[in-house]
Amino acid sequence: MSGVVSGVLVGRAAEVAELADAVGDEQVAAVLIGGEAGIGKSRLVAEFSRRLDPSVLTLIGRCPELGSTAVPFAPFVAALPSVVRRLGVDGVAALLPPQPALARWLPQLAVRSGLPAIESDRTQLFGEVLMLLEQLGTQRPVVLVLEDLHWADQGTRELLAFLVANLAERQVLLIGTYRPAESGPLRDLVAQLRRNPAVRIVAPQPLTRHEVGRQLAALLGSEPAPEAIARVFERSGGNPLFIEALSRSPERIPADLTDLLLSFLSGLGDAGRAVVAAAAVIGSPVRHDMLAALSELPAASLLAAVRELIDRQLLLTTDTGYEFRHVLIRQTVYEDLLPAERARMHARLVEILRTRRATLPSPVYYAELAHHAEASDDLRQALIAYWKSAAVLDDAAAQLDPLQRVVDLWDRLAAAELLGTTKSAALEQLAAACDRSGEVVRGIAAVDDALASVDPAIDPSRAARLYLLRAALRSRTGAGPGADVDRALELLPVQPPTLLRAEVLAARAVHRVFTGDPAGAAEDATAVLRTVESPADIADAGLDFGPGYGPTPDPVRIARLTARAHAYRGLASADDIDTAIVCFEQARLAAELSSDTRIAVDVAVWESAVLVGAGRYEAAIGVVQRGLRAAQAAFRFEESGPILFVKWAQALTALGRWPEALGVVDDVQLTQLPPLSLAALRLSYAKIALAQGDTEQAQRLAAQAATLLGDGVWAQQYRIQLHVLRTALAMQHGDMEAARAILDQSVADGTAVLTAHPHETWPLLALSARVPQAPAELRALADSMPQTSPVAIAHSAVFRAHTTGTALDWSTAADAWGALSQPYEHAQALLAAAESGVAEGNRVSAIAALRLAVSRATELGAVPILDAAQQLALRARLTVDNPPAGSPSPNAAPRGFGLTARELDVLRLVAKGMSNRSIATELFISPNTAGVHVSRILTKLGASSRTEAAAIAHRHNMIS
Repeated sequence: MSGVVSGVLVGRAAEVAELADAVGDEQVAAVLIGGEAGIGKSRLVAEFSRRLDPSVLTLIGRCPELGSTAVPFAPFVAALPSVVRRLGVDGVAALLPPQPALARWLPQLAVRSGLPAIESDRTQLFGEVLMLLEQLGTQRPVVLVLEDLHWADQGTRELLAFLVANLAERQVLLIGTYRPAESGPLRDLVAQLRRNPAVRIVAPQPLTRHEVGRQLAALLGSEPAPEAIARVFERSGGNPLFIEALSRSPERIPADLTDLLLSFLSGLGDAGRAVVAAAAVIGSPVRHDMLAALSELPAASLLAAVRELIDRQLLLTTDTGYEFRHVLIRQTVYEDLLPAERARMHARLVEILRTRRATLPSPVYYAELAHHAEASDDLRQALIAYWKSAAVLDDAAAQLDPLQRVVDLWDRLAAAELLGTTKSAALEQLAAACDRSGEVVRGIAAVDDALASVDPAIDPSRAARLYLLRAALRSRTGAGPGADVDRALELLPVQPPTLLRAEVLAARAVHRVFTGDPAGAAEDATAVLRTVESPADIADAGLDFGPGYGPTPDPVRIARLTARAHAYRGLASADDIDTAIVCFEQARLAAELSSDTRIAVDVAVWESAVLVGAGRYEAAIGVVQRGLRAAQAAFRFEESGPILFVKWAQALTALGRWPEALGVVDDVQLTQLPPLSLAALRLSYAKIALAQGDTEQAQRLAAQAATLLGDGVWAQQYRIQLHVLRTALAMQHGDMEAARAILDQSVADGTAVLTAHPHETWPLLALSARVPQAPAELRALADSMPQTSPVAIAHSAVFRAHTTGTALDWSTAADAWGALSQPYEHAQALLAAAESGVAEGNRVSAIAALRLAVSRATELGAVPILDAAQQLALRARLTVDNPPAGSPSPNAAPRGFGLTARELDVLRLVAKGMSNRSIATELFISPNTAGVHVSRILTKLGASSRTEAAAIAHRHNMIS
């Protein structure tokens, strides 16, 4: 009975059905199965996979126990060879671009298509995985299973998040298993995915007493006694693995978990025990050649022992060898070995690995060598292996842990002599990897440690690089670079010119732009351009001067610097919009030469911001849409889309296209936005709500924005907008004391921030003219603040009109807003012009202004202006035409099965036969969002397919 394992899955019918229902379900992109060790997650997935139709392509990969020190993206690397076997290498190559990044995972593909550049872009890699899965999904349903995600490396976690966010083909289903109690870094990702409506969570529960009885009956082949069921149920807690172990000795209940799990080994012969111990030390997965070398058994004895372990389901077969049926069994076997015995076996594995160097990929070889060397207490060998492991990995996140181990081991060994480098250089590499993988706090700590061991007088270039690196990391926290950029520049001579100094100048230029020093920013950007325009004169040409840079001068790197410098000049020239537009055009051309999509999208973000500030709203919308297309094509939509959405909403709000502004980001996308972008959108929505008279909604949105903004330097401009909104709300309620208190708060720390953000400050100054005893600092700013854009000129005209109160000045302000096509501000100024005209006795001009104000306000649904216009007309006995009866509200809810306006847009494109990715491109949304909308449409229409949904739409005249 010791070798019996039941083939019956008990108590999991609902979970298997839920997984089966998810295959092909338009509403489901991923299923996460979370539960304690032994609860049956893998068994559940195996049963589900067994029941799938043969046409379904099932890919399975497992995260190894080596965890953070293992090969990056391990479950994906393990799963994709099945695709090559199914399609052949030519079939896979046909689905991917030339020299694909995936060639690093698939040796056959590398031979067929060649390897990519060593510094392959992570987003390119992610995009290729996405592309491959979606292409496969157009041919057949695809299920990708990722086991043991609690051991996932950072790259695996990020790729999983990327796929869930971007998968447009719902013929592809992702399934992940994990242990919630051991999820560690995975925990934040799971929390994020739980908020995604396309992600399902399955949590298998312990078996009930009745189910324990059914499992025991299946295991024993006969009905167990009730008292045996009770004992096993109480001792196992309903855990299926423990139930199985207890079934092997129902008369004797083991005292602890170790004894319980070791019962799986009862009855094994000496060869079987030797092989299972060797497998435990090797760790899953277990390659057969390593097992043979470590066990040192004759081939026939080894195969017989392995067959026994497989028959008892202690080991399972894989494509390359074996793996333990359950990691708890491996851990128990491993921990039952004597420490000296374990160390000896790990040391032997180091010797075996050295003989197999040529047969293993470098990342696999060095990761395993480092692991076994450290486990055998051979720290010198471990240090060297960790260092070489980091060198052969081209993924920054994967480099973090081997580099950290190098730093941790440094002071215990003669590391400098062993590695031929310095501790500061190792720390710099760690910090650079942190910077590229988003580990900000860890990166700053590494730079601090590196700077402590560098003498700037002896090695000024390294010190400058470290200051530049820390400045970049600190900027990511929202605190800005501090004095680090200036410190770096002090260490670098002006002559001869160097790319390193150009990098530092570029960093200072962007900081100066956003802290209100456009002249200084333009000066720095121009200096960068002078350097890169004469590559032959660059002193550090051809030198490798730091991690993450590579050999220089690199044409691509020079193109990146050129694009950034032109863009920074464009930002610095915001007051001269024509010059700025030329600068951004040059930046776009340089970005194209660099083939760096991140810079191309950044240029679109910056250009749209400048255009919005200058009142070039239609042009800004065009740039935003171009940027969103670039972000989608480069699979950077989730990263770069939010700020572009903000600029789009701001432009539409200014143009009075409020329903469009409110629909730029729908309820699905709102849940996925970062806090700062969400706050900025809340401010735009609040402005619309206030203009339409919904002060309660405006107050709610303002409160939400305040919570989201925080106190980072990058939120300064939005905090000024919040002051404007709250001041306007207080004035709408007639509470001038509250309005004055808000204005006092805006200058509590001086006016430097206000001066640095004139576009946001001018509306505050215009409002201050209406508030009695407003801060004198604001009045002074209105006199000194430059009026370098049409928008600033219009706000200045409003300030002056509030001060003088003349109809002429209000007409001037109204003309300024009319020229900018900003109907709400135009209507406000017209209403004030009408009031002043009445006061001055000019009824003709007052009536003309009031009628136009009413027309504009009616189009907008600006209720407060309409109410004020009606009161003025009654008070002054002016005749104003009423808006035509039955005029549709600009925010009227769409009809037809309860579909929203965005869902009707999606339905129109579904009816044209467009895929989710094509719909996303057309509507400037993410593919994942498009998929969610399609799912909601099918549910609301009661349709089982896209074809049926299109038929219903045509039948009910829901689309043109």
